[in-house]
Amino acid sequence: MTNFFSLKQRVFLILAAVVFVTPNFSFAAPQDQKVVRINPESLRTMFLKRNMEVLISMNQVQQAKEQVNIARGNLLPSINLGGALTSGSNFVLSTVSVLLPFLMPSKWLDLKENTYLLQAQGTAHYLAQLNGYASAYALYMTIAGDISMREQIYAQYQTLQAIADQMKIPADMGIIRKEEYLQALSQAQLARTQVSQLDELIRREKAAIRHMLALDLNKEIEFDLIKLPSITYESSTPEHILNLIHKTSPESAQLDQMITAAKAAKWSKGFSFLTGASLGRQRVDGSFGDISRTGSVGLGFGYFPHLSLSSLQIKQIEMRKENLRLEQAELIESTLASLQEAQIQFDLASQAEANLQQVYQSELLRYKMGITDILHVLSAANGVTTAVINKVQAETNLNVQRVNFYRLLLKDQFAVIQRCNIKRNISKKEQVSLDQACGYGR
Repeated sequence: MTNFFSLKQRVFLILAAVVFVTPNFSFAAPQDQKVVRINPESLRTMFLKRNMEVLISMNQVQQAKEQVNIARGNLLPSINLGGALTSGSNFVLSTVSVLLPFLMPSKWLDLKENTYLLQAQGTAHYLAQLNGYASAYALYMTIAGDISMREQIYAQYQTLQAIADQMKIPADMGIIRKEEYLQALSQAQLARTQVSQLDELIRREKAAIRHMLALDLNKEIEFDLIKLPSITYESSTPEHILNLIHKTSPESAQLDQMITAAKAAKWSKGFSFLTGASLGRQRVDGSFGDISRTGSVGLGFGYFPHLSLSSLQIKQIEMRKENLRLEQAELIESTLASLQEAQIQFDLASQAEANLQQVYQSELLRYKMGITDILHVLSAANGVTTAVINKVQAETNLNVQRVNFYRLLLKDQFAVIQRCNIKRNISKKEQVSLDQACGYGR
């Protein structure tokens, strides 16, 4: 009997000292490896500089810029020289003509179209940065929640394993029922299984982050565990938020740029029947004559259908802009509802955890007094663990929904990401490179 109460005292000390004490656990890196710490700011900086999708998007902006240069070069005059070889192998210049494409309205409209397409591509690059970073940010919050959950379950595993170790010898000696020992051991094994499953999940998630940031395999990644603060707009109505973001959203700006480019393309086709203009002189009887002005006109059967098709394409983009408002309304309504429900779930889970902690402390006291057995204590401990897991899951969901909300409103780290500010006409003193206009090199 003395040994039995000594066992109860040892188990009580284990339960009181170990259960639900969060260990100082982290995925520590070896000394010879460089550690990359992930927090919202460092994640944004590395993602914008290293993510391959963002870099490909910037390359597409550069290609759109070259299209503008080509359209501008098509405005410049060119010279055509005509000649012939005489019987004495002498070259004789017979005609000189200067093509004047800048007199063709369609050439100017081509330049305008490509200029607005460049701006639209710059906005597409901005959207690629925003949406890509939002995905990385949400994954980071998910990993942080999984690490926190792993810590809680690992603490429970240590507790259950320590209890099972203390109960083994008394169970072998018949002092306590072997079923009690097997129950404690089984619960420890199940907890360790959950820890292993979370380890696998976290490693997969880290691999995804490594891919997003283009990090080498010899770089160890560590995550700062943070909680995202609420913002005042969480209590706003969907209508208020929609009116706040719709007109200034980058998606709306991109469609406006595409509409302007499509209209320029339509007018370019409208003036396409003017196919050429030139000045020329021709050698007659050994000397050049007066300058002659020539022009050419071409009008085919496809001219008017092309104009009709261009009008329909413009209408399609305008309908897409109308649909954008509907899509944004749906996204705002669902995100705001999810955010508000996630806050309710987190509050309820926190209250449940506090209540079950009281139940656990009561069962622990009853066990110390010899009123109940270890199985009731373990059951109460499992209840607390379940409540803690639910709380962590609710907090993770809340953080992910806040990331989505920040993206909609362009708040937090999203407010730091710069738009591609591509201007058509700026003085030489104000000129910057395309990389600088899109937020690089500043």
